Amino acid sequence: MKIVFVKTSDDEHTVKVIRRDNSTEEAVLNSRSFLRHDFAHLAIEMEIPLSAGYWGSVAAGAALDGKSLAGREIAIAESLAGPIQTLIRSNSGIEAFQDILNRMQPQLASRNLAERIHERARQLLGNWRATAYGSEMTIDWPIPESTCQKP
Repeated sequence: MKIVFVKTSDDEHTVKVIRRDNSTEEAVLNSRSFLRHDFAHLAIEMEIPLSAGYWGSVAAGAALDGKSLAGREIAIAESLAGPIQTLIRSNSGIEAFQDILNRMQPQLASRNLAERIHERARQLLGNWRATAYGSEMTIDWPIPESTCQKP
């Protein structure tokens, strides 16, 4: 699946997905409310990795609104996405990411994972900041099957 973020203004962006079966979906979103949350999900789900978190579920055909999502990996992703969204907004360091992992998902927590999520989030935000208005930032999903591990 391709995930395409289109920078339309300081206040709004569009998220488009193009699934492997060529089905598409898009939504215009308030950037203040959703952009960092989407980036948090990407960083978490790519680095743990989760194949059936939010983005994996969307790749499998779930709606972008996420209303029908359930399951263990969704629960893991959601438990981390809100707090990590806040860390991204406040430009927090690796120690803060480690603290969130320790508190929210201690069975997964490690310094290495905290560093990887921090770096992935930093790269996503940096790429977004470098994206011109009217331009796209594209993310390839899914995680290759060979790297997927069940948490």
